[in-house]
Amino acid sequence: MKGLEGVKVIELTSYIAAPACPRILGEMGAEIIKIEPFTGDEQRTQGPGYGMLRDDIEDPAFDMAGLDKNWLSINLKSKEGIEFVYKMLETADVLVTSFRDKALIKLGLDYKTISRRFPHIVYAQMRGYGERGPEKDSRGYDATAYSARGGILTAFPQLGENPVNVPAAFGDWNASGFLTAGVLAALFRKEKTGLGDKVVVNLYHVACWGMQHAIVSRQSKAQYPKSRKQVPTPSNNCYKSKDGIWFLICQGNYNKFFDQMVTAFDIKVLIGNEEYNTLEKLTANKTNGYVVELFEEAFAKKDFEEWAVIFKENEIPYQKAFTIDDVLVDEEAYANDILRRVKYKSYGDRVIPTSPIRLRSVGDPKLWTSKPIGYDTSEYMLKYGYSADDVKRFIENGVIKVYEDKGLEFDKLSRTSAAEDLP
Repeated sequence: MKGLEGVKVIELTSYIAAPACPRILGEMGAEIIKIEPFTGDEQRTQGPGYGMLRDDIEDPAFDMAGLDKNWLSINLKSKEGIEFVYKMLETADVLVTSFRDKALIKLGLDYKTISRRFPHIVYAQMRGYGERGPEKDSRGYDATAYSARGGILTAFPQLGENPVNVPAAFGDWNASGFLTAGVLAALFRKEKTGLGDKVVVNLYHVACWGMQHAIVSRQSKAQYPKSRKQVPTPSNNCYKSKDGIWFLICQGNYNKFFDQMVTAFDIKVLIGNEEYNTLEKLTANKTNGYVVELFEEAFAKKDFEEWAVIFKENEIPYQKAFTIDDVLVDEEAYANDILRRVKYKSYGDRVIPTSPIRLRSVGDPKLWTSKPIGYDTSEYMLKYGYSADDVKRFIENGVIKVYEDKGLEFDKLSRTSAAEDLP
């Protein structure tokens, strides 16, 4: 058995935060059955908003949360459509949804109904906000519930600057990992007891979890947003080298490594100077900014590569501030299967991140790109005991949508060596 081999997941989701969870489960070996309306998941329309091209066959933007799935299109408002979903739930293990409660109740897909009818089902719901409170029935998105309400927009920029431009779906991808963790815990309980469970994650909560340092330290008067010129810990900050490269050092234990650092950086005024050798003294005397200035002056005297040698010799954690272009050609990303190559007929060679979790039993996961709306509908109807005549009748009665061109080829995102993968 490889990972989640044998686990069956029914997906009723849209956009990214919820669909990314089944994608992760799929990379672990689970069978993912994605159910869309006849118009498709609304995420299929979003590519141009990210500056990406798409067509009805290939959609790089949709693939990000759509890898490793089987694609069904069912009219959930029809009696026969819901019966088909129920039939699949009888043998499924997990139901993942991002529908709001009112819609779920109306469709007969709410937790109360499903848990009563299928007590073995792990029921996982992604929400914008919590199950209680004034926003419980509101539409919540990554940009609103996570970035805006979670404080990311205003805490990330430098003090005095405008709110930041957060990459699209930044919170969605993070939230999907939490929903996945909850599903795995519930599957463990199901294995032990035979009973499912309800797993709930909301974007606002995930944002607050990630912002813990800001939320807790703000109550002690820490400033948000910050200025890098006034950070509490000068040795955990960004600086620029003589040749204009921004980098970050992360020596959090300033007190312990003070003498080593100021000697390595050749800051003579600080060497042996006990007035500045602890964070407690810097905070009490409000001299954090002064030490930052001295660090800045020192780093401006050498090129980045010279500093890299000094950092390594002194085991000072550091990293160049990568651009996305740097990430795309980073050997580390390809050697560890962090980025995987995709070959599109219409758009050429691209790369896409894999999910971060690795199981030894699975290894580097098999991946395949998304498919058109309803591509696998008829195949799954036949799997669940419907006849070819039933498929035809369901199509005619508007119960299902079937994609007819079964001769299409979809890219299998095979794993190759790091050298071969470099763009």
